[in-house]
Amino acid sequence: MVRVSSHPRLALFLGAVLALALGIAVLGGTLWFLGTNEPLLKSWLDWDAVPEELGLTEADRKPIAQLVADTMAGREKVFQYKGLFSHQAETHMADCAPLFGLARTVGLVGFGVFLAALGGCFFCRAWRECAIGMLIGVGLLLLIVLVLGVWGLIDFDSLFTAFHKTFFTNDDWLFPADDLLITLMPITFFIRYAAVGCGLWLACLIATAAVAGLILRKTSSALRAPSPKGEG
Repeated sequence: MVRVSSHPRLALFLGAVLALALGIAVLGGTLWFLGTNEPLLKSWLDWDAVPEELGLTEADRKPIAQLVADTMAGREKVFQYKGLFSHQAETHMADCAPLFGLARTVGLVGFGVFLAALGGCFFCRAWRECAIGMLIGVGLLLLIVLVLGVWGLIDFDSLFTAFHKTFFTNDDWLFPADDLLITLMPITFFIRYAAVGCGLWLACLIATAAVAGLILRKTSSALRAPSPKGEG
């Protein structure tokens, strides 16, 4: 039997917060994982040709991928390999590292809020309202993804530029075309990064919506079920 909550709006709110917090937690965690995972970074570097004319060979891919992962994770303070990277590359990568630390923090905070909202849903036990709230939260996140996705499909360069102008206070991310860092990580590298990140995030949102749909189906069935007759 479905319990009717005396606080349906609270349950609706908690469901929305649960979905939003989970989405934010997964987003932060995904960004952190992708940017600090050496094997994954190396696999993306392998897609593009090694700029041998700039002093690199195939054997340099793995240590460079490890350098990127360690720098983004805060384990390495100076982004440099055999003295080949420019000072601009050093400063820009140093500017990027705090963003990944922020992503990890946001992910952890989001997960904490998710657990709190989940606890609130169990306290209310108004699962139908919570499920509807979850779908609202997923819908808001999907709307954001849709807007960014359409923007990226129409003009990825402008989206890329807007991101950097939002999160960086200098122009160190504007590299000359022959800079080693931009040669190793062309725009296709970041498209792959965004595609994998968005794919994982969307999978989480779809799973959340599926759980909410299952809850709605079960609660709807319970509401339609005839009440047991009282004993005479």
